[in-house]
Amino acid sequence: MTARPEGPIDRWASTEVLAAVIDVEIAALLRRAPSKDEALLALAARRELEDRMRRHRWLAMETARKAGATWAEIAAAAGMGPTDARRLYEQTLAAQKAFGYAEAHRADPGVPEL
Repeated sequence: MTARPEGPIDRWASTEVLAAVIDVEIAALLRRAPSKDEALLALAARRELEDRMRRHRWLAMETARKAGATWAEIAAAAGMGPTDARRLYEQTLAAQKAFGYAEAHRADPGVPEL
């Protein structure tokens, strides 16, 4: 098993969180039953990874827009409709601006679409 960092899991580096998941998967492949604590840590780590991915999805959308992707292409990659993808990006960006995490002038960097 990988050595665990100190502190709450939401302060761990993503690689450390992922290692907590992978360690239990490897143990299962090797037919070694994880301890209760290891299994619970892996479950918490999965939740943490999901939360991080959800929080950063808008940045991936923005990167795709900068690279020239349309909302339809982004929606297909994200597994949602184009209107939902655009709305998610715009709502998240507005919240980031409201909390001071994004500059007030920041906007969709892609080519305007109807």
